[in-house]
Amino acid sequence: MEIKFILLLIIAFANLTSYAQNQIGLLPQINAEFKIGDDWEIDSKLEGRQLFFQNPFPKEEREAKFERTDLEIVATRSLSSVDAVGAGYLIRRQDGKFLHRFIQQYAIEQKLTASELSHRFRTDQTIEENEAAKFRFRYRIGFEKPLNGQELDQKEFYLKLSNEYLASLKDAKGNLEIRGLASLGYNLSDNNQIEAGIDYRAENLIDSKIVHKAFLNIGWYLSF
Repeated sequence: MEIKFILLLIIAFANLTSYAQNQIGLLPQINAEFKIGDDWEIDSKLEGRQLFFQNPFPKEEREAKFERTDLEIVATRSLSSVDAVGAGYLIRRQDGKFLHRFIQQYAIEQKLTASELSHRFRTDQTIEENEAAKFRFRYRIGFEKPLNGQELDQKEFYLKLSNEYLASLKDAKGNLEIRGLASLGYNLSDNNQIEAGIDYRAENLIDSKIVHKAFLNIGWYLSF
């Protein structure tokens, strides 16, 4: 199942340029997790997005450009050993303007035999200058598995897969987006991991102008 999912993403990435509207780029990020006591946790993410290819690309703009920078902070509180609720805030700088997003979420983590399955339900509200407010509902399912043995040890690789569905509403118009991510991670230590993979997105699925995007996703994950 995991191999089929990876192959599907690779094929989609390789054939992306054949679509009418698409983007290819790089998505680097740094994630830091701070535990506060037994129940609270602060998750922060700094992410940039570099575009290398756009077809078609906007008039009076270059095909390749650094598109945006995001800073996201989410505080979560454990309800039990398997689920947690959280709220947070994201600020984005793009095209010389700032975007503000307010986040609410509920997450479940299930320990399976030699793997982990996670579910995340998230709502968010986006406010941007000279734009109508945007409301989204998101559901993400994730799967993580060590590639050696039953548990993930230091200096070992692991596989991470996720699939996310996003429904949005803006100016009384709805839309849908689907995302898929396949990453290979390396566990440097219990508090330090690096990951690299392909992040594929299909946006505006209800609209007639579907946008296909694929990014090389590189992440550094730290725990304190």
